[in-house]
Order: sequence, then structure tokens, then C-alpha cells
Amino acid sequence: MDEIEEKYLEAKSLFENGILISAKEIFVELTLKKPFKWEFWFALAVIYEQEKNYTQAIISYNMVIVLDPKNAKAYLHLAECFLSRNDKKEAIENLKLADKYVKDSDLRDKIQILIKQNLK
Repeated sequence: MDEIEEKYLEAKSLFENGILISAKEIFVELTLKKPFKWEFWFALAVIYEQEKNYTQAIISYNMVIVLDPKNAKAYLHLAECFLSRNDKKEAIENLKLADKYVKDSDLRDKIQILIKQNLK
């Protein structure tokens, strides 16, 4: 196991145990060392979203999409961030992209419910 993998497992464990500040520090470090690994950006974005730091979450989810353009979960989380900022237009746009790329039927149901709720 290399240093990056060890750091990732450490950050993941911290995150799973609710130690977000320490997990975030490691994920920031990992994104600097391996900026083309979408998983690191996704983890960082989830932490920012949980902290209600929607601007940083949006930036990080957008990095995920740059690196993995068909990542339905990233579009869904982006939509949730935009909804939290009362930006329905951006939310709907991202929900439609999530719906386009989603493969999981449970996730598809959640996306379609959110689309219906926010088209009103």
C-alpha cells in the first residue's frame, strides 16, 4: 500500500467517524497530490456540503464532473447544493444531467422525485 492509499483510508475512516475537520485536511492534501482522482474531490465535496459550505462543495463537485463527466451522484449532489442556495434553475439543470447518467434505479427514483418537486 502506498502513501496516498494509506492517507485515503485514514481520511475515509475519519470521515466515517464524523471527524470532518481532520478528514477534510487530508482530502485537501490528497487533491493537491493527485488532482486527477475524482474520488478525492468527491469526498472533499461531501464534507463541504455537510458543513453547509455550498460554494466550496459546488467547486469540488464540478471538479468531479470535469474528471468524470457521467458521474450521476456528483450531479445529484450539485443539485442539492443549488437547492440549499435556493437556485432552482441550476438545481433542475443538474438533476436532468443526473437523470441522464444514472444507472442505479433507487437513485433514479430519488432524482425524478426531486425533479418533480422542483418544477413547480
